Amino acid sequence: MKNSTPLAFLLMACSFIVNAQDEGAIVKRERIDRSKGIFIGLGPSFTLGKNIGDYSTGLSIEAGFLKRVNRVLSVGPSVSYINFSYDPAKTKAEKASDLYTGVAGNLNTWHERYDQYGLPSNYQWDYGFLLNLEGGDISLLSLAVNLKLNFIPITDGTKFSVYGFAKPFITSANRKAVSGKGERYVYEAYEDKTTEILYYTTGDDTWYADGDIDDWGPSDVYPALKEESKITGGIFVGPGVEFMPAGKISIFAQAAFGYTFPVSYVSTESYEKTVASYTNAEFPIVNKGFSSVSIQFGVSFNF
Repeated sequence: MKNSTPLAFLLMACSFIVNAQDEGAIVKRERIDRSKGIFIGLGPSFTLGKNIGDYSTGLSIEAGFLKRVNRVLSVGPSVSYINFSYDPAKTKAEKASDLYTGVAGNLNTWHERYDQYGLPSNYQWDYGFLLNLEGGDISLLSLAVNLKLNFIPITDGTKFSVYGFAKPFITSANRKAVSGKGERYVYEAYEDKTTEILYYTTGDDTWYADGDIDDWGPSDVYPALKEESKITGGIFVGPGVEFMPAGKISIFAQAAFGYTFPVSYVSTESYEKTVASYTNAEFPIVNKGFSSVSIQFGVSFNF
């Protein structure tokens, strides 16, 4: 996500406040019977943008309080929780070209594996790793300030309202530890386990499992894979619709587009499919801005 994204969100928030001020002093004095409300909303969340993690659909839930400043602007605090689970299907290799590949001579342990066959020191063949990961789930527990702008001024008789909102927030972001298994594959070379003879193919586009499966996960060598928590911030903006906004009970639906300042998450697509990536101490973790969209449905109890 480009650096201009959070700036655009902030500009939208400012425009909400400016438009709300246009209501004027007379409107502010008009009485609305129910000017306060407690609300709760929930719904699915989705990552948004290119290379934003190997995650499935998440869950979003929010609860808060709003007070009408006038017939247009409402303000108040809220607490929200968003969770995204790591999805192996996003990482799983479906064909040979999806393997993390390289040249055997680049990795000493692999070169020694076949050195017993007396191969020339300059002989090279392609090989790769296929990963099966676990962990890496992300959760965001946030405290926000809600700025809600009704595009049509609210009265006691209003049946339907369209609004926009901005929610700058601070959040406790947590990513679970990442671990798994790494299985090695060889291309254009395989070993006959009976005769212990190494055979070479001539480009049959087949990958042969070496038979070695290595544990792969958090350790002193790969500290980036350990669980990580941090305090950061961001903003949600979006549109919404509300039915019976001045009634004792109102219902709403909204889309919240969120940007969280850099956090730690799993994103294999952010790395090239090479052994250099596989052996990178940070792989498959990135620390970048995290973008998402949440579709929320909720109810407000007004008084």
